[in-house]
Amino acid sequence: MARIASGREVRLQVNRAQGQFLWALMENQADFEGKDGKKYQTGFRATFNGGRGSGKTNTLMRLLAEVAFALPRSKVGLASMTFRHVQDVVLSQSRKVLEEYGLYEYDPKSRPWGHYTINRRPPEEWWKPHEGINTYENCICFKNGCTIVFLSADRPDTARGLNLDVLLMDESFKLKEEFYNTVLRKTVRANKYLYSDPRPNRKGFNHPLHWLIADFTSAAWTPEQQWIYRTEELMKKDPARYYFQEATAYDNLDNLPGNFIETERESCADELTFEVEILNRRVVRLSNAYYAALSTNRHTYSQMYDYQFDDEKRLYVHKRIDYDPTKPIEVSCDFNARFTCMLIAQEFPGELRFLDNLFVKRADTTLVEEMARQFCDKYKDHRKKVLFLYGDSSGKKGDPGRAKTHYQQLVAVLRKNGWVVKDCVQNSYPPYKIRYRVVNTILAESKPSIPRIRINELECKSLLISLQHAPIIGDSFEKDKRSELDEKLDQQYATHLSDAFDYIVFKKFARIVPITSSGRGKLRIASAA
Repeated sequence: MARIASGREVRLQVNRAQGQFLWALMENQADFEGKDGKKYQTGFRATFNGGRGSGKTNTLMRLLAEVAFALPRSKVGLASMTFRHVQDVVLSQSRKVLEEYGLYEYDPKSRPWGHYTINRRPPEEWWKPHEGINTYENCICFKNGCTIVFLSADRPDTARGLNLDVLLMDESFKLKEEFYNTVLRKTVRANKYLYSDPRPNRKGFNHPLHWLIADFTSAAWTPEQQWIYRTEELMKKDPARYYFQEATAYDNLDNLPGNFIETERESCADELTFEVEILNRRVVRLSNAYYAALSTNRHTYSQMYDYQFDDEKRLYVHKRIDYDPTKPIEVSCDFNARFTCMLIAQEFPGELRFLDNLFVKRADTTLVEEMARQFCDKYKDHRKKVLFLYGDSSGKKGDPGRAKTHYQQLVAVLRKNGWVVKDCVQNSYPPYKIRYRVVNTILAESKPSIPRIRINELECKSLLISLQHAPIIGDSFEKDKRSELDEKLDQQYATHLSDAFDYIVFKKFARIVPITSSGRGKLRIASAA
């Protein structure tokens, strides 16, 4: 049951997992009475970890409505990795859920009696939040003064210095733990003791939703994303302050098409993707990682958009800013009969930035020609059409029954679309154990003379998973490539993309970390100074 804007109560249609989560939040008793008899406010921390179709975003919107009713004049943060994602989530689902609570968007002409505004200044007679608002172009404002402010990792300055009453996060597995700890978490500190607990047995305590921090997230793919499960461990130690809820589409079948699970299984290219994305399975952390020095906290970035507010549309439009259309592009390719892939990169001062990954699993022509066509379509507006080509040296070898090599097919399509191609493909590459040492030395960033590697964590998700899940064989430091033979694994997560990564990084930077012999055939990395 919930009380809606008209004051009457309605029965909300939530599944069991959603109901358990919302009940745990609204009935928590995190605040406590000290030995001195004083009531102390600590705030509640909760995580809703759900697979696709589990209703987690719907739950987030319901919680947002509950907070709006319970905490008038409060300021609430709604955060995710990119501002674009926050805006898309709000615009796609908020209106439907809020209408279920009897809340309708204000319009000065058609709904002057409305209850909230999105990305616009509310009427002057509406209540204002206790904590001031700098701009109304990135928030939802309710009539009772509760205000939802949109925050994101790609606009970190918008969160610094804020005083919030509640913090909600969507797809928190995409956020870096450092950003959560140093920026977001510290904003929840506003209006201590202002909101009283309405429960009869909790006189003198604060409202259970005040100082709440709740995140809604899919399963983690990489080791650094595993921080989202920390709430579960903390719950075991202190269940009064922490709550962790897991859910899958099976919990939400009443609200989904009857064949949802079967359709999703068919649409997933492999069983692993289905189990992680739909069944919410946890990915096991590798103890024998080939890219031992790789850290998604250090080597990735998410600042890829610039936002400009469109007064007519009442929303932010985005433009990509993490690459320069006036500079050449560098690509690295890996070829396989069932899977062909390409990495797109650019050099910046002291940095090689991986902007994108493309791959093809099936095509009407050849995989290589289809991949080249996709690249040309995606980067058709690139102004300086000069391309430095790296990659798998075997792609230059002819095969019986094939008139052109892989590179000849690729270059023909590129040139037809106006690209000037510079051949940088190395004729051969050393064994994996040598590449292991060179690449990991570069990733370690132990010398200022070594260029940094930075990877777009939004566009290069498949590359990151390929790197994170590439193991070594025994103690030989050879890359274990058996994943490329696993028919149950989506090949975008196998070692193909990691090989393309090796080709360009080794060719460009191996001279900085030369390999020399050191007695009995052992190898060592010479000084990179």
